[in-house]
Amino acid sequence: MKTVYFVRHGESETNAGPIRIGESVQLTEKGFRQAEFIAKRCTSIPCEILISSTLERAKQTAKIINKVINKPLDFSELLVERRRPKEQNGVAKDSPESIKAEDAYRKNFGVPGYRYSDEENFEDLRSRA
Repeated sequence: MKTVYFVRHGESETNAGPIRIGESVQLTEKGFRQAEFIAKRCTSIPCEILISSTLERAKQTAKIINKVINKPLDFSELLVERRRPKEQNGVAKDSPESIKAEDAYRKNFGVPGYRYSDEENFEDLRSRA
């Protein structure tokens, strides 16, 4: 039997800021400290391999953990977060177009085939999972 531990990336610029930056978003200083903290915690759990999302903030977190526990590190596109509608990228989270897209996405998440614009819908996520 395998045990799988999930670790979310440290705080990112998008988490801390008012704008959704997209895939290239980096960790903040706080995010780097959080990654270092969890890396120390990971020394007390058995681990054979690290598998990380290919998103930069996740890779930064995984590399910090890997530096401490020194295990094989792999990256997978399957672990990226859902692609949001293009209307939400590079704009304030509280902008009217971002809120409209988020509301529509959440309201119609279970509706087969629904897309607000170019985001991943439920079927896309299910297929990736």
